[in-house]
Amino acid sequence: MAMALGWVAGEFYPLSSFPMYSKFVPRTYVAYLESPEGKPLPTVDTVNMFSSELKKIYGDGLAELKSKQKGSHFDWTPEQRREAGEYALRYLKETHSPKSFDGGGLKGLKLVDIRIFLKDGKITHEETEIATLP
Repeated sequence: MAMALGWVAGEFYPLSSFPMYSKFVPRTYVAYLESPEGKPLPTVDTVNMFSSELKKIYGDGLAELKSKQKGSHFDWTPEQRREAGEYALRYLKETHSPKSFDGGGLKGLKLVDIRIFLKDGKITHEETEIATLP
């Protein structure tokens, strides 16, 4: 039934015309929050935000940097990505979840960037701390 509905609607998963379904890129990234001690933190409990939203905010910061940096952010060094990470942490502290930071809470919060890519036919990843709240 679901496939028939898909055919009627013009959607042919997995042969979709929508980019998110029609191809798989050989590299991607995600971001997460980490405590000063290096422990991963749940974004919903920590700053009342889904991790996908955190990635979008960080991605917006990376997009802003494209006018200053050359090439793809996948080729940038952590230092070149730092401004985007600082932007994301500032956004959390000043705009999205200021109460979470009241009284010095979350001092030393870190943003970690994970690059996931296909190399020699295998999926691998690199984790890099990008920014820290003072």
